[in-house]
Amino acid sequence: MPVPPNVRLKSAIVPDIDLGSHTASLGLVFYTADTFPEKYKNGAFVVQHGSWNRDILSGYKVIFIPFKNGKPSGKAEDFLTGFIVDPKKDEVRGRPVGAVVLADGSMLITDDKTHHIWRVRYTGK
Repeated sequence: MPVPPNVRLKSAIVPDIDLGSHTASLGLVFYTADTFPEKYKNGAFVVQHGSWNRDILSGYKVIFIPFKNGKPSGKAEDFLTGFIVDPKKDEVRGRPVGAVVLADGSMLITDDKTHHIWRVRYTGK
């Protein structure tokens, strides 16, 4: 049901995490496996497909948000980057879309530009 034009918002809920504008955050997976370092346990990986119609590209990466007791406990940080060749041009290596954690603790990231599936695994320090 559309909101009538004369209705004003009295308050708004502030988001727990700012994902940035025009990032097209399409994928989300919580890491419940034990293979990645402890800091990633129970945190959220957000796959940002990116926005192609901006002067400077945004998104095109996977970010990590730490969680504690079921709530975000820190700022989002870059986890998987390198998809943007030049942020001022429409030149990218890929557009990540979704993520899934496998039984072995690795993670698959889908890419709808290159039609690849990227496997991310932890091999040690």
